[in-house]
Amino acid sequence: MTRHILWRMRVCAIMAFAAIAAVLVCSPTAQAQATATASKKLDISAFAGYSYLKPDYGPAHDNGFTFGANITRAFHFPVKPSLEARVSLNHGSTVNEKTYLFGVRGQTNYGRFHPYADFLIGVGDIHYNFVVNAANPTAYLNDNSLVKSPGGGVDIDLIRNFRVKADYQYQFWYLGTNDSLNPSAITLGISYSLPSKPNYQSVVH
Repeated sequence: MTRHILWRMRVCAIMAFAAIAAVLVCSPTAQAQATATASKKLDISAFAGYSYLKPDYGPAHDNGFTFGANITRAFHFPVKPSLEARVSLNHGSTVNEKTYLFGVRGQTNYGRFHPYADFLIGVGDIHYNFVVNAANPTAYLNDNSLVKSPGGGVDIDLIRNFRVKADYQYQFWYLGTNDSLNPSAITLGISYSLPSKPNYQSVVH
């Protein structure tokens, strides 16, 4: 995939997510009434963890590191919508794979457990740790692709603003006309929710 197309994809993705963020932040709130209740309108959290990746290329697996952030808008619905951005850097004996993804996430709460599902899209880079073309060893060592990544996981309350994270992603890579990959990754890590002052608003009975 050409750099020009990838650049256009990055711009379109950023514009789409910026529009979603504007809708979430500017949505109307409930009108005031006699009884005031405290609610947290916007939750910002960051996460990082170890990733175990099956690159779908060769027999070996990759070890890596994934980090990212979520912005969650609180509504009076069972499912809370979020915007998410994440970077995953994975290295192995056969290939190295890196992804830079943005997307949407929906989360619900069951006591200390916060399961979620997400759909992310972005760009992936692959580096081959072997000679692809013996006649010209440096001719083809890297490639890139549009990446689509549906997945999900669960955050579990630990202490204060910290949560344990378990995450799974299944990816779709498109490296050429007849060449595609489907890597899958499991991430175990920690997420941290930034503390913020509660928003006081009134609720109509």
